[in-house]
Amino acid sequence: MHTGNDQNELATRAAIELRAGRALMDAEWAAMRARLLEFAGILRDWDRKTTASQKGNVEVLCQREP
Repeated sequence: MHTGNDQNELATRAAIELRAGRALMDAEWAAMRARLLEFAGILRDWDRKTTASQKGNVEVLCQREP
């Protein structure tokens, strides 16, 4: 049985492969996965350091218009 994280990883790899137009080799995927996790960590740290008022402004700017 796959966990939610396994499913997310499979979906992420599939989306990247679709965008690349080819299957990634395992070594390519490992390098890309490491960079994605590093980027997620940067975003997580940024989110923790952002005050509620600043965060609110970013969220408003990023919302899609109807």
